[in-house]
Amino acid sequence: MTADLLSVKIAIVSEVAAERELVRQAAAQVPFPMDVSEVEVTNDALAMGTSLARESFDVVFFDSRIPKPDRQTVLDMLRESPSRPLAMLIGAAELKTRGVLTEGLDVDGTLAKPIDVKEARDLIERCVRARLLKKVLIVDDSSTVRSVIRKVLQASRFKLEAHEAEDGAVAIRMVKEQRYDIVFLDCQMPVIDGFAAIAEFQRIHPDMKVVMITGTRDIRIEDRARASGAKDFLYKPFFAKDIDAVLNRLFGLMHPRWN
Repeated sequence: MTADLLSVKIAIVSEVAAERELVRQAAAQVPFPMDVSEVEVTNDALAMGTSLARESFDVVFFDSRIPKPDRQTVLDMLRESPSRPLAMLIGAAELKTRGVLTEGLDVDGTLAKPIDVKEARDLIERCVRARLLKKVLIVDDSSTVRSVIRKVLQASRFKLEAHEAEDGAVAIRMVKEQRYDIVFLDCQMPVIDGFAAIAEFQRIHPDMKVVMITGTRDIRIEDRARASGAKDFLYKPFFAKDIDAVLNRLFGLMHPRWN
């Protein structure tokens, strides 16, 4: 953890006091300052969403027992709030997989019931890391494409500081000079292409997360990218919601099965 966040504000929205207490216990085990609030479910989704949005939370856990239209109302208000908190659904789990059904809601992560304190703690730790500012490098030979990607990143729910490189050679030099958390890397570029660049990235910073991108819809390119070490893959054009889905996976917030 770093000092980029002074503390993390968490809200637990559930009608069950025991579940709220379990999440509170999990938060208490995270080695980072936590400010935890409990919210009992009300019949007024608009008032509940207004209250949550006003408090500038970093993470909001909310119960799947809340009627789906009310959950959607609360989620929409959280997405529009200045703090844009991560939204975690506490939902019923399948016995074997513990996969939580989101019912189509665009949440950032899920917590299975019955709540396991260790799982909840691990998820909260991932949320803390996800809320920290991330340095991102955009590598594409088209300045127009780089500008579009930068705008998409700015619309993301995550805190991203974007830098740009016009080809693989420049990107390699930049990666040698400073560390980036995530690289969005075009596959096809002159001078040094994405596949040659990612090989160098892995040599310099093996744990740096690379998302390879291309405008050519060919599953063979995606397979090659993943085999080369890419953590995820995007086809152009993509949008803020696609970036958020990738980042959810990179930060371990949402299992790929539920994206």
